[in-house]
Amino acid sequence: MTEMPVLPEDFLTEARDGVAGKSVIVTGATGFIGRRLVTALLELGAEVTVILRSGHGASGFKRRGASVEIGQLSNGEFLSSALKHKEILFHLAYDVRASGRENLDVFSSLCAATQASELQRIIHMSSMVVYDHWPGGKIDQDAAVTRTGLEDYRDAKIAMEEALMAGGKPVAILQPGIVHGPGSAMWTDRPRAALKQGPVILPDPVGLCPAIHVDDVVQAALRAGLVQELGHERFILNGPETPDWSAFYKAHIDAIGQGSVEFLPLQQLEDRLPAPGSEPVVTSAPSAAARLSRILRQILGRERFEAMVRMASALVGKSGPTYPNRSTLGLLSARAEISDHYARTRLGYSPICGLDS
Repeated sequence: MTEMPVLPEDFLTEARDGVAGKSVIVTGATGFIGRRLVTALLELGAEVTVILRSGHGASGFKRRGASVEIGQLSNGEFLSSALKHKEILFHLAYDVRASGRENLDVFSSLCAATQASELQRIIHMSSMVVYDHWPGGKIDQDAAVTRTGLEDYRDAKIAMEEALMAGGKPVAILQPGIVHGPGSAMWTDRPRAALKQGPVILPDPVGLCPAIHVDDVVQAALRAGLVQELGHERFILNGPETPDWSAFYKAHIDAIGQGSVEFLPLQQLEDRLPAPGSEPVVTSAPSAAARLSRILRQILGRERFEAMVRMASALVGKSGPTYPNRSTLGLLSARAEISDHYARTRLGYSPICGLDS
């Protein structure tokens, strides 16, 4: 069972008073952010409904007190029924194993259903990747957002934001950076697995890590659900501090009691990469591996599938240093100047979970 997220003590009373009795619906509830958000909503007294694509995990949600609707987000009739008498939608669903186009097609159905519903507001999970400067440069409320036609995930996220901002329903768009914490395959499980295999190679000079703990994301989502007179607003979310990547990996080393990092000059790491243009072309179509992953997740359920992947990775026993690829190297060497001032002043957002949380 997922533990109650850590929230600021001075926010708990406000959250209980504001959330108790509210009828909310959550997509992406089986994801690592979604699971912790649902736990918080239930603990605070909300009437929670989750939308699942299959019956996997339904019994667990029901035991915890949530209602479950099983259906596809692309089904307008199903959505119209599921959204009836709901006050707030927390939309966290995004299928990373599908193309951006597929995700947008599903989102279009959801967006149309929300605009015709009784919903009072939408809380939408986006990402800091939408900004042109990402992962470097100055990222604040005034930073430029431009579709390129080349970045499938980023362009899809931008299109979703644009549709919601143009809609009639009040919306809070949350834009976190590197979300880590319990259940994060990308930024907790994977770094720890790499550290167990051998040293992780970081660039010198090393960049800043825009890390945010999942519980601080949950805090922001709850605050966005309660803020008065919500309009059409975007909220950049950062952690209590912006450490560098060596500190990020050191926290993982401390947590698992093993591993090390080594530093190589940035230019040396760039020189060992394939020449730009010689790497495989990324298209909007998901890979065969991604399609197989998607099928197995549907058959086994997310948690059983991810446990199976972790076990298989451990059995392989790969060892040796982990070098960054081109996109990862860009992230590890970037030094963004990130401002979450608007989220702090408008929502009262106050991140409290550091790297060791």
